[in-house]
Order: sequence, then structure tokens, then C-alpha cells
Amino acid sequence: MDIYARRRMRLEQILTERHPGRGGRSALAARLQRQPGYVSRCLNGSKRIGEAFARHVELRLQLPAFWLDGLPEPDQMLSARQIDLLRGFAELTVEQQDEVLSAMAETARRNRLVYEHLARRRAAETATD
Repeated sequence: MDIYARRRMRLEQILTERHPGRGGRSALAARLQRQPGYVSRCLNGSKRIGEAFARHVELRLQLPAFWLDGLPEPDQMLSARQIDLLRGFAELTVEQQDEVLSAMAETARRNRLVYEHLARRRAAETATD
């Protein structure tokens, strides 16, 4: 489900919970200070709920920031490779996990040292030009 569908679904939830029954869309539109037709288009999917309108809805309805966006689906938060790595990591013993984490930290430290060395070298070369 993309962000626009999630926002639309959350707006429908607001409509159902706060403005049920006949005239609900008009009442919601009034609360949002928008024309009923605009809100209807957002609800039926012919108008995407963009970033600015999503934040406007949350502000007008006193919802937490980014509530309309909801939580992303797990497959949108992590790549397949990252999920595979986490699954593999979970199958290790605690001692093995500690070894992997130590190796990762050491590799990151070495990479930083190499980067810093190359940056100093480049700065020195640039200064002599």
C-alpha cells in the first residue's frame, strides 16, 4: 500500500468515526476548511492526499504529526537483503552475534581511518596545486 492509499484509508477512518452517516463528508470538509467536493475527491481516490494537505488535516483535527501516514508496511521499511540479514543474525547464538557486531564495528572503524587518510591526502594535494 503506497502512502497516498494509506492517507486515504486513514481519512476514511476519520470520516467513519467522527462524522458517520448522512452529511459526514460535508461536516468533515467544514472542519478541514475545504470544499466538500475536494474532500470527496480525496476520499474516492481521484485526488491524492499530498504532504501539505495531510499535515493540514492533522493540524485541524488535532492529530499527532504524521498520523495520517500511518506506519509503513514492514516490506517498505527494509529491503529483502536487510530482512535476510536480520533473520540470519537472529539464528546465531548470543556469542556469535557479539562477534559479528565486533567485526562490524572494527570494519567501520578501519573504513573511517582510510576515509580520513584519503581526505587529508586530497586536501594536501589540493593545497599544493
